[in-house]
Amino acid sequence: MKRRKRKFKPRIVVDFDGTIADDVFPEMGDPRPGVIEALNKLKKEGFEIIIHSCRTGSYFKDLLFDDQFEMIKEYMGYYKMPFDSIWVPDKPIASAYIDDKAVKYKNNWDEITEKLIKME
Repeated sequence: MKRRKRKFKPRIVVDFDGTIADDVFPEMGDPRPGVIEALNKLKKEGFEIIIHSCRTGSYFKDLLFDDQFEMIKEYMGYYKMPFDSIWVPDKPIASAYIDDKAVKYKNNWDEITEKLIKME
């Protein structure tokens, strides 16, 4: 399959709870099925991977005593999942996130990976 050469390094922002890890907040769940392979494949394809989580938000400072930035970093390293950075400023808690570049996650890491690699 012939791919077009990208003009820029593509960047993806991935939510942590419920997308990378099972959502058992405030604990950290097991990796979601397919996520380790997907992130490794996307990294190999040249994607910049940013982790975004409400865990790093100031509104959980009294509930989450440990440094959530460091815990996510250690989690990603433990499971050998590549990433470039963790977005630390508050991610607003919402019922839904609406974005023109959104890719819906439904236990479909293989489908998402292929869709992202084929993007122009």
